[in-house]
Amino acid sequence: MAMIKVVAADGLRVPLSNHPHEYIEQEPVEIDGDNLYYRRLLMDGDLVEVADESEAYKAKGAK
Repeated sequence: MAMIKVVAADGLRVPLSNHPHEYIEQEPVEIDGDNLYYRRLLMDGDLVEVADESEAYKAKGAK
């Protein structure tokens, strides 16, 4: 994995791995997808991967 964008699941605030007093909330944040801390949170459902807006735009325009 490379850098991915994530948000916290509804109702959660997830601490950043290197900054425990800063949180991932409902605003998309770019994280390292290879980091084991974030991979565990993704598998547990605490973090949700969001589609990159530019990729979604490309897919929508390409019929």
